[in-house]
Amino acid sequence: MKRFLFVLICLTFNLSINAQTFVNIESGVLFTGLNNIRNGTNGTLFSLKNDLSTPPSPFLRLRVGFLLNNKHHFSILYAPLKSLVTGTIDRNILFDGKYFKANIPLEAVYKFNSYRLTYNRRITDNDKFKFGLGLSAKIRDAGTSLKNKELLSKNFSVGFVPLINVLANWNISQKAVIDFLGEGIIASKGRAIDLSLSGRYSFTKSLQGNIGYRLLEGGANGTKRYNFIQLHFIFASLNFSFKKTVNSIKR
Repeated sequence: MKRFLFVLICLTFNLSINAQTFVNIESGVLFTGLNNIRNGTNGTLFSLKNDLSTPPSPFLRLRVGFLLNNKHHFSILYAPLKSLVTGTIDRNILFDGKYFKANIPLEAVYKFNSYRLTYNRRITDNDKFKFGLGLSAKIRDAGTSLKNKELLSKNFSVGFVPLINVLANWNISQKAVIDFLGEGIIASKGRAIDLSLSGRYSFTKSLQGNIGYRLLEGGANGTKRYNFIQLHFIFASLNFSFKKTVNSIKR
């Protein structure tokens, strides 16, 4: 009976799967526009832009995934981010219950590592324009540490954030495309926004390059922790794609 059903299915259906796998490597320079921090219920609000200046730094992002039947976009993102800042502040800082005295050399480490699982469903797909909506599951490993010759305090945590994503592509020519990717959510106590706009050029069918701008913005206003950031990225990326059509069941 099982063999009969299997033969019947094989004779009835023809299933064709078109899968395009891709690997995207992105790097460039990161600039801090805003990074305000407060840790502890009565903690001191200070800035890693104005009180301690964060210098421009390189960054790296890696995304791998696949596009199924030109409609379903699945990807995983690994985006580490870590800044080391040194200097002095002309006032006492209460950070996570510890007092860091003014005018003593201070070292701050800011970390915001992001891991993201993204699904996007194409709604519009024609020769000139493609547009899709979806959901992303973000895990962030973030926080700040302060250290001087007397004290060390660390405040890092891991959290989950659901995001809505938008993916759009404008075809300028057969080889030139404008890409937009936005992921974000806004709530009463905070927000998380990641937007990128770039130009893409296809060197071959399997290799594309992008140059563009990314904005990472948001934060949280909690009772014990406050942190809002605005980070600017100038980036270049390479995208390696591999397209394969599989006829899993032949009629």
